[in-house]
Amino acid sequence: MAWVERRGNKWRVRYWKPDGRAGSIPGSFDTEQAASNHAEQLTTIPETAPPPETSQPVPPPTTPATWPRPATQTTDPEPAVMVSEWAEIWWQTVDVGANTEAFYRSLLTRHILPRWGTTPVDQITPADIQIWLNRLRDTYSASTITSLRKLFAMLMADAVDNQLLTTNPVRPRKRGRGRVEPRRERAWADEHQVLTIAHRVLRLASRNQCLLVITAAYTGMRWGELAGLHRDNLDVTHGRIHITADAGALHEVNGHLTLGHPKTHASVRTITLPPFLTELLATDLAASARPFVFTTLRGKHLRRSGFQRRLWAPAVCGGRYRGETWDPVHQGLTFHGLRHSHKTWLIEDGVPQVAQARRLGHIMEGKIDDIYSHVTASIDARLIAGLETRWHRALERYRRNLGPQEPQSITS
Repeated sequence: MAWVERRGNKWRVRYWKPDGRAGSIPGSFDTEQAASNHAEQLTTIPETAPPPETSQPVPPPTTPATWPRPATQTTDPEPAVMVSEWAEIWWQTVDVGANTEAFYRSLLTRHILPRWGTTPVDQITPADIQIWLNRLRDTYSASTITSLRKLFAMLMADAVDNQLLTTNPVRPRKRGRGRVEPRRERAWADEHQVLTIAHRVLRLASRNQCLLVITAAYTGMRWGELAGLHRDNLDVTHGRIHITADAGALHEVNGHLTLGHPKTHASVRTITLPPFLTELLATDLAASARPFVFTTLRGKHLRRSGFQRRLWAPAVCGGRYRGETWDPVHQGLTFHGLRHSHKTWLIEDGVPQVAQARRLGHIMEGKIDDIYSHVTASIDARLIAGLETRWHRALERYRRNLGPQEPQSITS
């Protein structure tokens, strides 16, 4: 008995051979119906079946198999499925967030398809992959190489699942010359540097965007969580920020802004604020009816690129401002570095790792998380006390160095 089977964007006819293995009729068909019609026209097929579970051999056929060939069929070998063809089909199965989707698409269009698009999926070897990645190391970062390997491995693994390949040619890198990639030091800022940056942003823009910097450093929130924070999710009565599952982050993909899910399920959380920050945010929120906590001067959503160019870069890197010369605060510090700063502060203050993960929205083992829930009140109290101490220490030093009037517009 014959049956039809999809292979890439073509269809083929299969049957059981006398030795119990599956065979294929030469040629392929553009549609399932054409393949089914041909399967029904087969005149002689050995009366065999799939190999039984026992070791008893399948009897040989008494007559050879012959197949009529319709006009639409050719004797050419099955056309190879190219990587570009498979990627087009595979892309329809991808189910990830908007930012991840944009990242995957960039890797495909900029790196994978230009090199491998016209290559048959079954002609790629592990050596081919490694040579290609080794050459890219001269131009791209280690993280880019790792991302390319992972994405290509996913693409080829699904090709195996769809019977386009027998094995995945993209393998984990296990052998090499013992080269150790230097670990890039993540830049972070202390509380004094954070206050300096915040005050500069105040002078460049507004108190609201100055508070964005302070909130990022003293909560560890991601950019999207801050830019998408609705005033209804800021509880100034109890000093808490709620990051919700349905609209907990602002996403910017190809210039379009949308509210959606935060990064992971662990990102859905409640963050306790130190008292000074609750007071600052309550005062700022009371002065405006805008729906979102942090906005542009016109009350619109903040864009990461605009904030980086107009405010963050001059505040951190220094330069001239209204006749003043600003020294660099910390070369290489990014806005995301404020999140690293927050984690570093928690480590310095002896906050348990599980409490750090809960606050930052990192994924931890379930049992560890359950243990933390029983001691959350005492740990949170110690954590908040440490952050409050840092703020007042930074404020005192800032006023001592630059005069009492300098941070007045932030705190008043």
